[in-house]
Amino acid sequence: MLAETKEKVDREEEGHEGLTRRKLLVGAGSLAVGAVTSAGVLGINPGTALSKEDVTIVVNDKPLSGVPATVVKGVTTAPVRPVAESLGAQVEWIKESKTVKITSKAAGTAPIANQVPEWPWPYKKLDPEVVRKLGYENYFKGGCMFGTASALLLTLSKEVGFPYTTIPIDIYKYGAGGAAGWGTLCGSLNGASQVINMITKDFSKVINELIGWYTEFPFPSAKHESYCKIKNQITTVAKSPLCHASITKWARAAGAKVKGADKDDRCAKVSGDVAARTVELLNSLVDGKFIAAYKASDEFAHCLKCHDGGQFGPDQLGKMNCTSCHDDHTKK
Repeated sequence: MLAETKEKVDREEEGHEGLTRRKLLVGAGSLAVGAVTSAGVLGINPGTALSKEDVTIVVNDKPLSGVPATVVKGVTTAPVRPVAESLGAQVEWIKESKTVKITSKAAGTAPIANQVPEWPWPYKKLDPEVVRKLGYENYFKGGCMFGTASALLLTLSKEVGFPYTTIPIDIYKYGAGGAAGWGTLCGSLNGASQVINMITKDFSKVINELIGWYTEFPFPSAKHESYCKIKNQITTVAKSPLCHASITKWARAAGAKVKGADKDDRCAKVSGDVAARTVELLNSLVDGKFIAAYKASDEFAHCLKCHDGGQFGPDQLGKMNCTSCHDDHTKK
């Protein structure tokens, strides 16, 4: 457990409801070698507590993102693995004795938290529907890139632990609306691609498959109907990975504004759908069943006859369907 000499609980009264925000501060030298039982829950008893409190864990002045901590009957509890690993310890679950074994780094060595993890990072198969729902929910906290990336990373933090617990998920908020609202690459694809790149050296083929799928998928899917705010929304196929093309085509078909509740719910679903598809692709890669199924559309292939080595030479760069933005001048 954490040495009591290095623990400090900072209590600040907040709000007219009389709730308390509690911050658990953990110092660099506060980890001891040993075993922790009780299903891997770390308990620090700060004294008398109210029945409902928010708890933030700060390790060496750095808040741990995605680490749930609660107060139950006056005892602050938090998952062992992310806390221990952030302090440079190794965590092992011994099923037979139902024991969590925590082993600290040898004296004089750098803590894991200060090392750059070897790439690619470990991956464990995830449930697509878990990340789909989380992606939808988190869109409303930071936009499309944040929604997708945080759904993947928070789930990986829970299922895998370190090094995913070291990433501050707020860094993905810049990608809302195709990077600060510029309408470029859909933020969901941007966030998912970054996570894919963490996990596999074959990132190019997985990202290519994801973006190709996005251009041909009728968004949003109906798999959010049990919890979404706006149900039975119209679907459209973007034919493009660009934010502005995807949203504009849908908004025109739905008779909706590109800035409004209808559009936000649609894009929240897209964030969840992209997160779920990313998990499906990564799961298939782990199983050795990944198949690159995407094939460029006939319209795109038609353009390349002239613009990629034909009469105009190689004057085209990219894989997007040209006719999603440009008229086919050969048919005029």
